Amino acid sequence: GDLIYWYFSQPFYLLESLRAYEDVNPAEVDGVRLMDAGRVQFEEGSRLALDFAMSYTSWDIYCVAPITTAEGLPSQGSQLGSYDLWAVGVNCCKSAEANFRCGEYNNPKARSGLRQVSAEQRPYFRLAVQQAEAAYNIEATRPIFFYWVEDPLFQERLFFKAAFSNWVLANGVHFSANAFGILVFVVMFNRASKSTAAHLQMALGA
Repeated sequence: GDLIYWYFSQPFYLLESLRAYEDVNPAEVDGVRLMDAGRVQFEEGSRLALDFAMSYTSWDIYCVAPITTAEGLPSQGSQLGSYDLWAVGVNCCKSAEANFRCGEYNNPKARSGLRQVSAEQRPYFRLAVQQAEAAYNIEATRPIFFYWVEDPLFQERLFFKAAFSNWVLANGVHFSANAFGILVFVVMFNRASKSTAAHLQMALGA
């Protein structure tokens, strides 16, 4: 029950408590302005700066790439003062390589972010961002993290569906285990009763 809550229910209710923003220009806002964001729809033309992608490895591979517009793409000859909005994922890139393959990175309709809310993973994403700062000579003053998706509300609801499905499964397993335990007890009790009755008959017959 606790695992289901922390991995599925808690992220859903936390995301529900945060705000939703629309038509956000990632090149013009900083992390402070979106600290309470749960779902963000970025303006048309927003994209991932895959040239600035980076990873940090600590058993798992924590992958990051800035969310920006053409203004923040090195291929366009421009750079932002601070890259505060980052798309993230786990084990969807190669260690120490700029090959971000997380979320809906290859979906041309994707230009939204669902907030990353796992406190356990966040420090590793920050370390990946720090490595990106050092490698590309960029700054990320107040980095916040999102999963890059087309429909953040749909993705958010998947947490609830997963929580409910796992709750049903857990209760089914618990019921089955209890039923099996009761069945074993009944069978053993019947055998013990028959054995006791047999001994009593033998004793009375003697």
